[in-house]
Amino acid sequence: MLLVEEADYNLLGRDLIVALGINLIVRNSQIMVSIYKLTCEDEDKINPKVWHTGKEAGKLAMEPISIEIEKPEDPIRIRQYPIPLEGRRGLKPIIEDLIKKGILEPCMSRHNTPILAVKKGDGNYRLVQDLRAINERTRTRFPVVANPYTLLNRISPKDTWYSVIDLKDAFWTCPLAEGSRDFFAFQWEDPDTNRKQQLRWASLPQGFVDSPNLFGQALEQLLSQFSPRKGTKILQYVDDLLVAGETEEGVRECTIDLLNFLGEKGLKVAKQKLQFTESGVKYLGHWLVKGKKKLDPARIAGIVELPPPKTKRQVRQLLGLLGYCRQWIEGYSEKAKFLYEKLTAEKIKWTEQDDKELEQLKGALVTAPVLNLPDINKKFQLFVNVGNHTAHGVLTQEWAGDRKPVGYLSKLLDPVSRGWPTCLQAIVAVALLVEEAKKITFGAPITVYTPHNVRTILQQKAEKWLTDARLLKYEAILLHAPELELRTTQASNPAGFLFGEASSEPIHNCIDLVELQTKVREDLEDEELEEGEKWFVDGSARVIEGKRKSGYAIIDGKTGEVIKSGPLGTSWSAQACELYAVLQALKGLKGKIGTIFTDSKYAFGVVHTFGKIWEERGLVNTRGKGLIHEDLIRQILKAVREPKAIAVVYVKSHQAGLQFRIRGNNLADQEARKAALLTLDTLESRTEILEKFLLIPQKKRLRISRK
Repeated sequence: MLLVEEADYNLLGRDLIVALGINLIVRNSQIMVSIYKLTCEDEDKINPKVWHTGKEAGKLAMEPISIEIEKPEDPIRIRQYPIPLEGRRGLKPIIEDLIKKGILEPCMSRHNTPILAVKKGDGNYRLVQDLRAINERTRTRFPVVANPYTLLNRISPKDTWYSVIDLKDAFWTCPLAEGSRDFFAFQWEDPDTNRKQQLRWASLPQGFVDSPNLFGQALEQLLSQFSPRKGTKILQYVDDLLVAGETEEGVRECTIDLLNFLGEKGLKVAKQKLQFTESGVKYLGHWLVKGKKKLDPARIAGIVELPPPKTKRQVRQLLGLLGYCRQWIEGYSEKAKFLYEKLTAEKIKWTEQDDKELEQLKGALVTAPVLNLPDINKKFQLFVNVGNHTAHGVLTQEWAGDRKPVGYLSKLLDPVSRGWPTCLQAIVAVALLVEEAKKITFGAPITVYTPHNVRTILQQKAEKWLTDARLLKYEAILLHAPELELRTTQASNPAGFLFGEASSEPIHNCIDLVELQTKVREDLEDEELEEGEKWFVDGSARVIEGKRKSGYAIIDGKTGEVIKSGPLGTSWSAQACELYAVLQALKGLKGKIGTIFTDSKYAFGVVHTFGKIWEERGLVNTRGKGLIHEDLIRQILKAVREPKAIAVVYVKSHQAGLQFRIRGNNLADQEARKAALLTLDTLESRTEILEKFLLIPQKKRLRISRK
């Protein structure tokens, strides 16, 4: 734009600016000028028919696309909304032009969906069809559109020259099959004659749910016939194409070849939007500049100016916009957690604290760093830590001796692992972010740094907490991946890792810390004590002749005698019976030294692993809801502190043999089954007492069932 210091206005009007290919870009309250770089010499090498002139539409020579909807025999009929006369007059030249080009055609269809006249900023109108009813009933294809989150990872830092090609009216180049056109019919009333008629699309309509996927696949098949020049590559996202390469000349020649190819195949390109052979371009809301990527300032400004959301739909829209920028925001999942929590509430209640957290999130967006493009020929470093139920980290590569960020990664932990000790959560955190990093590294070697000794915890402590399926999954990801190396570091956050020493010993011992976080009492053992009582406990709950029979038993392992046994209520599960048996044994060992043997992994876990964490959390799960068997667990955690010395040992159930543990466990199992067959004289009147876990004296209250 040409300026004169004495003048307060530009010397070039809008039409001339467009004709000359001048772009005005506003950044930080400053106007930047981008001048069209396509020279006359370059343009002479390009077939003119590729340019969109408005006189004719592009059209691909392909098999017409068929659309399937649910219940096609039931027509979709939605009456046309009233359109003001001004709006219809604004749409008339558009509709007449589309009919002339063969994109719209007259019809008499059983289906009808309404159109709208949307006024644009320049005063012109846009034709929009409300296809929501069609979209809901469409049998969509499996989406194979590229993921914009990972698409740019295919560009190397050495690719420092780019071209961006924007295809014009791309969806309209794909013909619709004759049998599918009636689905997209609408009513049109001429503003001059007031004549009403139905029109339908002969090509893929805009606003149709499957249009991006269908066109994207068609273009991808077409591009498979094109061979880029050596040293260049082509990226496609629906109708946006990027040419990238190491040299200016290579990208220029490849772009010219691609434009000619597209023109020959019937596609049109918006000449004014062409970014031709530049060292910095805007693509998919990102700026690619000399091997680096950064967020588009216009995108950042648009998000920052958004008001606080008032509905769940607005929350989802905000999360969608922010999620697109998550690679630039350190600890994004933790920062955006409060927004995800809004989606689980019945109504949106916005507070002052929410305002503060939203401002912090927007602030992180405004100060978003410039990220290096990944080089898959070099090794990656991934720092991972966990906090506030969130895995967070940074993926880096070394450049000139410094670690440069490629992307910030974060993920919320699943509800189950949120209840684990922090050092065990680190296993999940590392596994989550390694899987996320692989979307960027494409199999390149990764060295993982974390302040937790993940390998040792996984091999020595994870078995008590993780199911077999989880254990196998994490071992496959972390221990058996040849491209992965696990190391420890003293850094606790991405900044400390980027600017500090990478490899060093962690400042805590994970094994000791897990023990400290999970033991209800310091001297609690999971192996048999040499001294004291040896008691075997078991619970039983079975359905016999349509009725549940529940009971428990405590056996003296030294003598084989029954210490306590009895029936429990018909509502008692096997798990509850097992817990009750452990509770009664702990009460019986008050002030004594003893070992309790149980074949219940759940009861063993309550005493040794989950119990203390649940207790500190207030006996609620990670979702804030009360635990199943909450009263039993509370009493067990109290009773386990009362013996002088105590060990609770897990033994496998239903084993054959005469060894001490096998014999004792089998005796407890048999006695619990017998006790379950006992009935209570006044069971109905004593249900409330049973629910409070009071043992009923066997001699006075029980009688042997005849069966």
